[in-house]
Amino acid sequence: MIFINPDSRTNKDIPNLAVSYATTVYRSRVIDLNTMPDPGDRFYDEKENDYVLSVQSRNYGHARKIKEEILLKRPHASVRTLKGILDIQCCYPFVTFDETLSIDIPFSDHLPFPDYSLLDSFQIFLAKWQSGEWYYPLMTSIGCPFQCTYCMSRRRVYKTRSVDNCIDELRHAQVKWDIKKFCIMDDCFNLKKGRVLEFAAKTKPLNLEWICSNGLRADLFDEEIADAIRASGCRHLSFGAESASDRILERIQKGETLAQIEKAVSIAKPRFDSVNGFFIFGLPGTTMEDDIENLCFILKHGINAHLSVYVPFDKGLQIDAIFNKTSSGVPLDNDLSSQSNRMLRWAEWIGIRESSLPAIFKYMCRLIFLIKYRPGLLPKQFLTIMRMVYAKSLSSN
Repeated sequence: MIFINPDSRTNKDIPNLAVSYATTVYRSRVIDLNTMPDPGDRFYDEKENDYVLSVQSRNYGHARKIKEEILLKRPHASVRTLKGILDIQCCYPFVTFDETLSIDIPFSDHLPFPDYSLLDSFQIFLAKWQSGEWYYPLMTSIGCPFQCTYCMSRRRVYKTRSVDNCIDELRHAQVKWDIKKFCIMDDCFNLKKGRVLEFAAKTKPLNLEWICSNGLRADLFDEEIADAIRASGCRHLSFGAESASDRILERIQKGETLAQIEKAVSIAKPRFDSVNGFFIFGLPGTTMEDDIENLCFILKHGINAHLSVYVPFDKGLQIDAIFNKTSSGVPLDNDLSSQSNRMLRWAEWIGIRESSLPAIFKYMCRLIFLIKYRPGLLPKQFLTIMRMVYAKSLSSN
C-alpha cells in the first residue's frame, strides 16, 4: 500500500496530518505532491497496486485526476480515499469518493506520534525545521462547538490529547529531528482556559518558539492567557475576526462582538511580535461598505491580515442554496479546487459581470499592497481610495 497527498497549491510548509497519522499506523510511504510537486507522475514508478489518496476540498480535482491516470495505466489497481482520524485541517475538510480506507482510531493519546520520515518530501521538512524556517505542526485538539455558519469546523465534537502527550511529542521531535519552532494547528486552541495555561507552563522548559497560526477565539482571550503563552515562547498569534461589523458577526453566528475582538487585539498587540486577523469578503448580507470597514479595522489596529473570499461548501448550510446555480440556471462546476470557479461564485453573489473579474483581482491586489506597505494611511483617505477602486472595478467591461 502507498499513500498519495495530492497538490493543494498552498501550505507547502505544513504536512498533511491525516495521511501522516495513517502512514504511521500502516508503516507505508507517502508520495507528497503538495510539498514536492515534481515530478508529478512519480507514483507510476511504484510497484504497488494499492493506492490511497488523502483528499481535501482544496485538492479534490487533482485527486480525481490522479485516480484516472493510475487506472488508465494500471486498470487492475486499487485506488481508495482515506477516511478517519482527522476530518479537517487548516479549515479545509477531508473528503472521500468511491472506495475508502477507514481508520477508526480516535483522536486521543492512543495515536502514535506522526513519523514524517515516511513522506518522500521529508528531507525538505527536516532541513526547514532544523533551520527554523518552517514550524513543526502540533495538533493538540480537534473540533469546535461553536455555530459559525461559514466554517467547516463548526459544531464538531471537541476531542483532546492530554497536555503531557503533546509535550512528549515535542520532546520526541526535538531529539529526533532537532526542531526549533512549532505551530498549533487546533480548530479552537483556547476553548478551555485551564488547558491553555497548563500547556504554556509545560512548554516553557522546552525553549521552543511557537505560534498560534489558526484563529483564536477573541472572546476567550485575556491578559492571563496572553502573558502565559508569551512567557512560554509564543511569538505570533491570529484571531478569527471574519468581520468588523456586529451585524455580520451576528448573522454568521460568530458568538462574538466587535468590542471583544478589539479588546483581544489590544491585549495581544503589545505582547507579541505580530498579530494577525482572518477576514472574509462577501459573507452573506455583507455590503461593499462592510468589507471596506474590515480593511479600515486592519489599518486602524496595525495588524496583519489574511483576506479570504466567502465560498460555501457544505450543502447543509441554509444559505448555500443560492450557489447551486448561476442566474442563467446553469449548474456551476463541481471542481471544488478551481480558483476560477470560486471567483465566479463570488462574482455571482455580489452581481459582478464575469468580464469584470480581472479588475476585481487588481482591486484585491491593491488592498493587500496598501495594508502591507502603507499602514500609515488614514482610514478616511483609505476609504475614499477603496470606493474609487471598487467603483472602477464594477464599471469595467
